[in-house]
Amino acid sequence: MKSQASELVLCGIPFGTPAEKEVLRRVKDLGFTSVQIYTFWRDFEPNKQGQFEWEALDRQVELIREAGMKYVPFLLMGPKYGAPDWWLADPRHAGLRCLEHGKDSPIESVWSPAFRTEITRVLEGFARHYLPMDILESIQPGICGDYGEAIFPVLGNWPGDYHTHRGYWCGGDDAILSFRQYLSGKYGTAENLNRAWRSRFSSFEEVRPFLKQRAPSRTAFFDLVAWYQDSMTRFAEFWMSECRRIFPSLPVYLCTGGADDEAHLGTLFAAQARAAARHGAGIRLTNEVNKFYENFRLTSHTHAACSFYGAYLGLEPVGPLTELGVRSRMFGSAAFGNRQMFHYYNNVFDKENHALPSAAVVREHAPLLQEAKVEQGIAFFWPVDQGLLEGAIPAEARDALLHIRRHYPVSPVSDEMILDGALDQYGCLIMMGTTTTRAEVLHHITQWVREKGGRLLSSGLCCDLELEAVGEFDALFGIEKDSEDAWGHSNADVQASPDFAKLGNIPSFHTEHGWLRLAEGTEKIATAKERPQQSGTHAHAISPLFRRTYPNDGQAVFYCGPVTFKIDPQNCFSDPGVLLALLDDMCAMSGVLPLGTQEDEIARARVGDNLLILREDTIETRPAGQNNAVGKEPSQSTQAAVVSHA
Repeated sequence: MKSQASELVLCGIPFGTPAEKEVLRRVKDLGFTSVQIYTFWRDFEPNKQGQFEWEALDRQVELIREAGMKYVPFLLMGPKYGAPDWWLADPRHAGLRCLEHGKDSPIESVWSPAFRTEITRVLEGFARHYLPMDILESIQPGICGDYGEAIFPVLGNWPGDYHTHRGYWCGGDDAILSFRQYLSGKYGTAENLNRAWRSRFSSFEEVRPFLKQRAPSRTAFFDLVAWYQDSMTRFAEFWMSECRRIFPSLPVYLCTGGADDEAHLGTLFAAQARAAARHGAGIRLTNEVNKFYENFRLTSHTHAACSFYGAYLGLEPVGPLTELGVRSRMFGSAAFGNRQMFHYYNNVFDKENHALPSAAVVREHAPLLQEAKVEQGIAFFWPVDQGLLEGAIPAEARDALLHIRRHYPVSPVSDEMILDGALDQYGCLIMMGTTTTRAEVLHHITQWVREKGGRLLSSGLCCDLELEAVGEFDALFGIEKDSEDAWGHSNADVQASPDFAKLGNIPSFHTEHGWLRLAEGTEKIATAKERPQQSGTHAHAISPLFRRTYPNDGQAVFYCGPVTFKIDPQNCFSDPGVLLALLDDMCAMSGVLPLGTQEDEIARARVGDNLLILREDTIETRPAGQNNAVGKEPSQSTQAAVVSHA
């Protein structure tokens, strides 16, 4: 059931042209509920502190009202171009300084207390003027980044206007002080810091932010990034707190973006969702492109975090879109149960203000946009910690997530979410492509399996941040200190128990390694036979697939065979679909139904009582009980199809 009015937002109205009123009328007819305006601080307080000038903005807002829509201000204060000249010249203004060159940026420092005073003053002034008009649909603060997002600077559209680049913006004195305070709070003494970092600092006063190549250890670099992200999150939460206090009854959206929680951006989507939720607010994620599966990769972790912590979510594209791109975005927002969606004007109108084919797509599918509870499906471990240390989420994890989404509802759950207890909402967790995370995350997963009946499927070992084994986690699968990962070509015979119904249809598969000397009581699901080899060598009986079971149906399944989702008979060692069968069986044991996506469909989603089907030319809606076009579960060969629209 819809609990909040849907918000369909358009930005880029050609105000100040002869077509402005007609365009607004047509925008309203398409189903849009509001118009977003880039509302620059410099435009409404241009000359002097406390001297607000609303006339130009009021004219646009009145036109929006006349058209029967609401106004969404993107209140840009942090970026250089959003701030008035008098503030940039004020001694209280403090810009960011990069680590790479020691150069300053005019973009406001997130560690500046003086700027927070200005934020409060300006927000209160804006509210005094516009709240009595009852014209605001939601509030979106523009806090930092190049375009107002809750990220540090990256590039921008103004080469040479000011110093900017991808990098770390924590070279200023305010940042150095904050970093030292963070480390002191975490470690207490320099001795504890040195033990964790493998360093030799005599006091915290010797520590300052560093680039990755100068980090004393992986843990040290992780701590730097964690503090950097925490600084942005705290700044964002200040904005959320003030917006909620000053605009108590309006939706508030934290604008954020960037792919995969990139370290240099300072984003941690789970933490930002948690902060927004604490203040009854949401996130506007600016990551969407044309293709559904790419959008899912870029947005689903944030959606899962918002759902877990209790924030709402709106989605924004990064630039121009095709007609299919607009349709894919409409489907994606409906599949997430989002109540807000954002479009740019040039995604639905051309330069002559003629409606593009995508305008009809918006009108047709606007009713799908509503806040709704959607099925979470299975959890997929989204290795943010590893991505921060290595520069990106590993390709194996990204590819696995997209394949699983084609066939099952799935939620990417990050390290941070696991520490906050997110696994308690799921019956099954898939780990693929993950090799490192914080030790405490692995402890949480272990406890979830052993004590809460969680079902875990892992395609490999996972270590702590320093790549050291976490014995408790390894033991979950039956891997002990003297267990050995033995390498060599083998053919493993499958001896699956009845609960592995799909896997039981596969007699054997090729593997390049398996395990010896597993703990007593470990169930060997597939085993390569012991056999003599040439030249006096001897192949021992290794197991590439095994599990241990625990009370309340808990189980940990370890698989180290081929990680592939495509059955290719031309491959020298063709995989018969072991991973596909394991996925089917784990989902069946967890009560998660397949989506039944057909070869002529891009994607499916179950939302409430409806099944949504995305095709290139339409979004079809059916009752959820009508799951498959042919009335049966897709074959394994269908499941193995390449995700061509990814």
